Amino acid sequence: MRIAGKGIAVAVFLLFTVLNNAFAQRINFSFSSLTGTQSPLWVAKEAGFFKQHGLDARLVYIPGGSVVVQAMHSGELQFGVSGPAAVIRGNLGGADFAFVAVGSNKIDFVLVTAKHITNVQDLKGKRVGVGRFGGGPDYSSRIVFEKLGLKPEKDINLLQTLGGQPTRLAILQSGAMEGVVITPPFTLQAKQLGFNLLLEYSKVIPHYFSSGFITTRKYIRENPQIVENTVKSLMAAMRYVFSNEDETIKIVGRYMKITDEAFLRSYYREALLGQLNRTLQPDSKAIEFILEEERKTNPAAERVKPEDFMDTRFLDKLR
Repeated sequence: MRIAGKGIAVAVFLLFTVLNNAFAQRINFSFSSLTGTQSPLWVAKEAGFFKQHGLDARLVYIPGGSVVVQAMHSGELQFGVSGPAAVIRGNLGGADFAFVAVGSNKIDFVLVTAKHITNVQDLKGKRVGVGRFGGGPDYSSRIVFEKLGLKPEKDINLLQTLGGQPTRLAILQSGAMEGVVITPPFTLQAKQLGFNLLLEYSKVIPHYFSSGFITTRKYIRENPQIVENTVKSLMAAMRYVFSNEDETIKIVGRYMKITDEAFLRSYYREALLGQLNRTLQPDSKAIEFILEEERKTNPAAERVKPEDFMDTRFLDKLR
């Protein structure tokens, strides 16, 4: 009888698992960069938090926030990771995106240069790789160089590069460009290779986040429970990142294709934890900063405020 009872219990558990998987809501969720600030998304998938909240999340790597915005606008994606610039420009053009959470409230871009470039002014007439045009590295670079007295296209050549940060670092190694814009941990690799970590963008523009989780307001209206469960999954993942070093660096290493455990552990302790936003709440000052930049050339930016680009109702429930 005990054996029969155990068999029934196992059968019920298996049936529940099958039904749970069968009724799981499928979502397509893109991430735009192979950088640790996007690790809460990876952890939500790999540690099972999406599944715990009834979601079948398919993660897709799409380099460049501007491309993510286009894919979401077409309906191919339900959620994505993007910086504020692509979202704000999209909404000013008629889209309805909203940040439901933000993984990092700090700009983590770093200008890395060849050994003979020791000052930003040395980049006059030189080439700098910024990823896809319209993406976070490109957009923020234009702001940073303007503030430092270098006009893009006139004083400095900002060039589009495809393939993500590993490609940019490889281009710098080849000598095809004098500078590239990348983030940790690729900056640590660049330093080991002897390149100069010339400028941290956070020193020039302190209010600018590079890793926000977005969806559309239409999707929020039609699927509030899915959005709420997604935010719950991301919050659980963020807590996991801060409390489970060993498992987190395994997941980060898998996605970033880094096998050096000592390197990953150093990155986790010295850089990643300081970059992440434990509350997931967006920084409205970062959005206001981008709006101020847009208002210089786009009259539509005068009619909106930071709150128009955020929907924190689901985060507020978790306080």
